[in-house]
Amino acid sequence: MSQHTLQQTPVRNGRDRQVGFARLVAFEVRKLVDTRSSLAIFAVLAVIAVALVVGLAVVGSGQGTPVTFASLAGSIGLFTALAMPLIGILGMTSDTAYRTTLVYYPLLRGRTAQFWAKVLAAAVLALALQVFVFLLSAVVAAALAGAGPGAAGAFDGVGQELATGLASCLLSTMFGVALAAAIRRTALAIVAVILVSLVGNGLILTLLPDASGYLSTITALGALIGGPDTPTALEVASSLTLWYLIPLGIGWWITEKSEA
Repeated sequence: MSQHTLQQTPVRNGRDRQVGFARLVAFEVRKLVDTRSSLAIFAVLAVIAVALVVGLAVVGSGQGTPVTFASLAGSIGLFTALAMPLIGILGMTSDTAYRTTLVYYPLLRGRTAQFWAKVLAAAVLALALQVFVFLLSAVVAAALAGAGPGAAGAFDGVGQELATGLASCLLSTMFGVALAAAIRRTALAIVAVILVSLVGNGLILTLLPDASGYLSTITALGALIGGPDTPTALEVASSLTLWYLIPLGIGWWITEKSEA
């Protein structure tokens, strides 16, 4: 090889090897579904969703109450409140279990893009599970309604239910993402989400009833549902700041300052 050829050969610098944001998101999605434990978790969540929807349909039919898409998709709020944060936690804490981390990190220009790719990947998979619940509810509602005169009524209020369900899904997922970003340990984050969701909110309501709207984790969900006890905008802003923005900011700061 001549000296001229060597001089004409383009040299790839570090910037040329940087990973784009879309590839980062795709890689984080793959990290969430590319292990046997992750696949097992998603399979369990899907089975639980099927059992809940079918069980609610059977009970409703047995009691003679109308079984509609809205009643099925809207009756599994507890499943959404617990399952979606779990996806967010897995998305934010999956690095320690992935073998390509040592190859992957040196290709990153900074950790900010990877941090937000994790957030987006968790949201994508949580929405996929929510869409699965919607499709399942639609199939069961259509099957029970049949071709009779009540078939059209089986899908009354579908637009409102879709919007509320998707918003609730994202809020629940981001709750898990935020706590996991700050805690940075999968098991501790799962325990924290369960304790805060099942015990903490009850204690806040019991001990500080006048301030529960400002301190509870479910204030924003209450605003989505509406009704006579709809929280004020200030209460929603306070809850989102306390349980979403502050832990997410702490997690982002820790990620930026930590070594790859």
